Amino acid sequence: MTSKDIHLDNSAEELYAQLGGVESRKLKKLDFSGSDRLAESLLEEQRQYDVFRSLLASLAYHVSICLTNPSETDKENQDKFTLAQIEKILRTFSRNSRIGKKVLIRYRGAFGGYPGEDKADYEIFYGDITLDADVARTIARHGEIDRSRLLEQMKQAFESFWNLSINNFLLKIPRDKLDLKRLWISLNIAAHYFDAVEKNSPIIIKMGGKSVSIPLVRNESNIPDLNLTLLAALNGIQPQKMQAVAQKVNAWMRSSETVERIYQFLSIYDAIVNTKRFRSQMNPSPIEVNNIKWLMVDSEHKQVSEGMAHVARLVMDNSGGFSAETARVLKSVYGEDYERIDSQQIAQRLQLTSGLLNTIEQKSEGDEIETEVLDNVEKRLDNVSDDVYENMHVEGNEIRAHVPNKKTFIAEVHSKVQKMVSFQKERSATKKKMTQMVHRVIDFERQDYETIAKDFKVSEKEAAGLIKLLKSCFDSQGNFSKSAFGRIIPDLERYERRIFDFLWHNLKESLHQKDRAAFLDSLQILVDRLKQPKNSISVLLEDLCHNPSVIRFADRKAFMLGSRLVRKYSQEIVSYQITPEDVLLVEKGIDREITGYAAWKIDRNQDKFFEKIRTIHQRLLEALDSDEEQKRLIGVQELLALEREAYIFLALVEGNTGRSVLLSALKEYGYPESDIYQLRNSRRHMADLLQLLKVVIRGLGRVGDSKEAALVDHIIGGLEVFSQHTNNLHEKDLINQIRECANSAKQVLSAKA
Repeated sequence: MTSKDIHLDNSAEELYAQLGGVESRKLKKLDFSGSDRLAESLLEEQRQYDVFRSLLASLAYHVSICLTNPSETDKENQDKFTLAQIEKILRTFSRNSRIGKKVLIRYRGAFGGYPGEDKADYEIFYGDITLDADVARTIARHGEIDRSRLLEQMKQAFESFWNLSINNFLLKIPRDKLDLKRLWISLNIAAHYFDAVEKNSPIIIKMGGKSVSIPLVRNESNIPDLNLTLLAALNGIQPQKMQAVAQKVNAWMRSSETVERIYQFLSIYDAIVNTKRFRSQMNPSPIEVNNIKWLMVDSEHKQVSEGMAHVARLVMDNSGGFSAETARVLKSVYGEDYERIDSQQIAQRLQLTSGLLNTIEQKSEGDEIETEVLDNVEKRLDNVSDDVYENMHVEGNEIRAHVPNKKTFIAEVHSKVQKMVSFQKERSATKKKMTQMVHRVIDFERQDYETIAKDFKVSEKEAAGLIKLLKSCFDSQGNFSKSAFGRIIPDLERYERRIFDFLWHNLKESLHQKDRAAFLDSLQILVDRLKQPKNSISVLLEDLCHNPSVIRFADRKAFMLGSRLVRKYSQEIVSYQITPEDVLLVEKGIDREITGYAAWKIDRNQDKFFEKIRTIHQRLLEALDSDEEQKRLIGVQELLALEREAYIFLALVEGNTGRSVLLSALKEYGYPESDIYQLRNSRRHMADLLQLLKVVIRGLGRVGDSKEAALVDHIIGGLEVFSQHTNNLHEKDLINQIRECANSAKQVLSAKA
């Protein structure tokens, strides 16, 4: 790599400058010239996250430069420049530790990507921010980021990782200068490691102007291991002693005390750094290379089960270690993107899964590992949309997958995989019948009952009973009876695994328009009795962000149902028409497992949720400024209620996206000069707008921190302007309530570290 190539990143200074808003979050004067302040604030937040993604590409690029180990002639100057760039980027990340504390770069799998991109098909994770080729193309179209520089840096970085056979690379963001020094030493060791392995010689690096020899440390299989080598070098442990530790840990893992202990960890290195005894004596390296754990999870918060570890070891043994094939096979079993890929990509993965199942049978690995594979693949196939299955045709043990403008892909699959795909196609057809039975007489065959029974994990008799129950809620004209539905709710509990998913996706839009409100109210009674709310909240979140530029009648109920589902009990939410804002003051009863999952899912789809909120608010502004308010399908009151429910739900869930949305809403509603208070119908709805401001302040009090206290204080200072513009006693009382809420929120925020 030449000096000329390095200067590709000189324009990065502009990116750091753009991050001021994220880092300091100081209140700035907003001047949007009569436009939507909330939308502009969310767009600015999105642009700042795009800058983070661009910095991730730059970080990957400079790390790859470190690892390519250039000639000594160019090395000294290059090292100084590269280290300076890495330090600057990581300093920015360390100031935003709320987002994440680690950066993960890993091979994605090259399933149906762009031509010639196999070597560059990696993805980067930083907290809930992700970057891959598709995301890069999207943010480049926003016009804020230099497209050519972004894509070129990613391509060069990822091809370097590919050429070095690195399928995953974890970097822990340094907290101080000492951490940064350890990072630089680790990168220097890693840069020389691959040559040393090839030559079967020690690693030679320069430190303090002197050459230092670092012997390779081998694992329990006598294979050189970079992570163990780094662990020994950074802790001053002689390689012989480290190898003795590795052998000791291996013996412990294989001891007869627990026959499955070997599968508690994915490697000897994992066992050492995650066992309390050794962890207290050694400080791990700030980088990890080819730790197979990171091919299956992308966050330290996600645990690797014994079953996952067992599968990973088998795949690694069968694929020849840390290879691209290993990554692809594991992605076919544990990929989290099945709902976003097409029929050909799914067929490619199922072909790989089938190869793994054949290996399990040949090696007589046992039913447990086969069940682990099949259960995970089945779970992912459940997330695939029905229209994708319509493009997949099963003929014997072959799956023919069709995608427009592509040649048909034919995958030979294991018989158990073939049965899963066949079932999904049957399930799709049966769901259509269940939806159609609302409006006309539908004959269900035994195959339909078998499919329903398998889908809901009940008997065929119970499947027939479900159809009878659902039919009882509709008359011969397809009119819905809320009272009849209320009577069958106790019986529906036995079908919990699928019932909410089916009712939400298949009936909310197919009912007569006059029945939809009653049906959605009835669903709230049902969710109060659900014992597995995670499945239902996943359904709601996916539906909300499926088409974020469209507002539907059911969206308000989706947020309301979400607010009920994140609570362990809902006694304080007694109304099915509105979520009381007092729920924002209650901490007891919040299900932290569910809110954590919801926040993760929302943050992973941040752009779509930002767009959803922008769409809702834009429709509200249009309605407030329209002289034909009564003719609108969704009126001002409904839009105000929808936005209100969205803020309450996001405040209960918390997360980075919710915080950004509430901050943006405060910049809109907290200023009396905002356009939303100046539109044609604003005066008529002033009390509702002030109520919304109160909800936003209470919500921010939950999700914000001390940095937001000054912003709330600034809002308090402007409340007098609201008072001066109204003589309405109710509105004046609301302004006093807002002042009380704001003072309470400021105290709470100021107390947060």
